[in-house]
Amino acid sequence: MIEGRSGRAVIANTIRDLAQIPAFLRACLSHRDGGSWVFGNIHGFRDNPRYLAEYILHHRPDIGVTWIAQNDEEAQAVRSAGLKVTLRGKPDARRIQLRAGVAVFTHGFRDLDLQHLGGARIVFVWHGTPLKRIALDVRVGARRRSFARIASHIVRFVHRRSFALVAMFVASGQLEQRRLITAFAASVRRVPNIGSPRFDVIRGGSGYDLIVHGDLRAQLGYGPHDWIVLWLPTHRLEYGDERWLPRLTDEDIERTFAGTDIKLLVKPHPRADWDVFRDRLPTSGPRVRLLPVTDVDVNCLLHVADALISDYSSVVCDYAILNRPIYFLAPDVDIYADNRGLYDPYETLTDNRHHSDWPSLLAAIRADLELPGGGEGSYLAKRMNAYLGLNTAADASGRIVDAIVALRST
Repeated sequence: MIEGRSGRAVIANTIRDLAQIPAFLRACLSHRDGGSWVFGNIHGFRDNPRYLAEYILHHRPDIGVTWIAQNDEEAQAVRSAGLKVTLRGKPDARRIQLRAGVAVFTHGFRDLDLQHLGGARIVFVWHGTPLKRIALDVRVGARRRSFARIASHIVRFVHRRSFALVAMFVASGQLEQRRLITAFAASVRRVPNIGSPRFDVIRGGSGYDLIVHGDLRAQLGYGPHDWIVLWLPTHRLEYGDERWLPRLTDEDIERTFAGTDIKLLVKPHPRADWDVFRDRLPTSGPRVRLLPVTDVDVNCLLHVADALISDYSSVVCDYAILNRPIYFLAPDVDIYADNRGLYDPYETLTDNRHHSDWPSLLAAIRADLELPGGGEGSYLAKRMNAYLGLNTAADASGRIVDAIVALRST
């Protein structure tokens, strides 16, 4: 948490946060308008804040929405969606945040300018059920140097106080609710299990249609009979992709998938090593396609995917809402778990049905098409639903907005 380059960044951010306390206290004296909500995402106009903001724009005219953009390109995308936008760091962004009654975050306090939001109702629409330990659940290693241990405890204290400023952490299911409660030292009341805006997009419908215009499968070059297996590998920050990514050949693919319409669509993590993926995958043939990270909204891809391959990413938890086949490819599970720290042993998540190589995984995928009632992937889809306890009720965005509005009267 505190060692290395990322650890130094955590310390620097904590010092910067402490320096903003006077401005935050002054902001607490501002007049807040409960009908004015601000949204932001350090990673751009995407994911849960975008979905919720667009829902409000089209369904709740009583609420005014402004997006705080990081740059001009993001601001243009927001304007194209019909939302009000201002650039972060501009006087208008400061004025709007000082007036807002509600502030919506997703990745952390860097999404918006926390120093201008004292007195506002702060809401986190979290970015997926965490499989890796986060926030206060990250353990302070006993083997660390004395300075690192002391710094970790100080940072944890500051974080705990910061998390207390949040009025609501939105949980998509029972498992996520339990983990957010411990990760952010929050009460059950502050972590309602009411679903995720992602679910409205993944299932299709109006939230999906606002992002995708037309037939996404056709736009990606797939026909109605193609069976799309989407692979979304997560980022290996500590050791990179060259160390773990197994090579896949055309021969491997055709040996198993011959006579079927199975297609493998690969969307690497935004920080992945693109050259390694291009070298290890047979993208010149018709079966495998490597999709640039910025091309398509990942939750829209989940909607059109007939099956999903995952590893340690929370995307598997969101995809489970569809009850479609799920597979796990994790040849580096021991290394990854040691570096990142998982909440549960990986075997608990996968029921020990994860794969370390391509041949066994490809065979499992084909079996799901041929076995009555499905095979491994269908079994894991049912198991993930039971494991996660997702709130599967329709219109998650509507429930979330109603819950936030209710905060204003408390």
